[in-house]
Amino acid sequence: MSTTGAATTKTITPNMKIAEVLKEHPELLDVLVAQSPHFSRLKNPILRRIHGRLVTVAQAAAVAGIDPIVLVRTLNTAIGQNSTEEFRFTLPSMAVTPEPAWVKGAQIAVSLDVRDDQRNHSDPFKRIMAATSQIQEGQVFQLRNTFEPLPLYDVLGKQGFVAWARKLGTEDWEIFFLKTARTQGAKTDSGSIDQARPAEDGGIDTTAATATITIDVGELTPPQPMIKIMDALASLKHGETLLVHHQRRPAYLYPKLAELGYKHKTIEKGPNQIEIYIRKA
Repeated sequence: MSTTGAATTKTITPNMKIAEVLKEHPELLDVLVAQSPHFSRLKNPILRRIHGRLVTVAQAAAVAGIDPIVLVRTLNTAIGQNSTEEFRFTLPSMAVTPEPAWVKGAQIAVSLDVRDDQRNHSDPFKRIMAATSQIQEGQVFQLRNTFEPLPLYDVLGKQGFVAWARKLGTEDWEIFFLKTARTQGAKTDSGSIDQARPAEDGGIDTTAATATITIDVGELTPPQPMIKIMDALASLKHGETLLVHHQRRPAYLYPKLAELGYKHKTIEKGPNQIEIYIRKA
């Protein structure tokens, strides 16, 4: 605990949002930028507000290619905090935690490999949700992916799943999901897939609307589409519209747009041709 402001200064943890960290310690902006060019975008107040509300310290580190624990320790050292005791247990990345007992003795109920989907820019979200809908309490779902799917932890966590992951090689991750007690209000049947789809309205008249900004993220691999879209949204003014050309419905983007208050409408133009209109309300 630092001697200055010891009553209010608290340890930075991996699951804290970037916005929360910078609100308490604005001086850490320069510390972040010094760690990776990726964080230079945080110098823009608008981007800082948008990204900061969406991304945790651990997620930001993962995107920047930095060991999350190293980044957390660096930030804490900068504010005079040296405790690292709880970091490995609160870090959103499941790859840094010890292998739990339930993984060692797991009986895999369903196994799914979506690495080719990711490489072919095909959204595997529906396949994953369909697979997890078959998992009963006490059973394990095994997923192979090209990266650690941090946002998926939140989605399946609301359905009573706990996760653990390990990296087997380049673009090769193995993730285990154990179904625990079903959470109240969570649905694990096939209906949950439809609930993950966006509302097809958003109040946007795409027949008459002329997009203020148009971007194409179809050839990008996760998480770059999300980053590019958020960067574009930061430059929108009230009432303006962003048109995103994509190859698939970005399931993880929609709840973020709702959280930030953006209106949106998705149109399927054809195979692997998706248009997403996003308006700043």
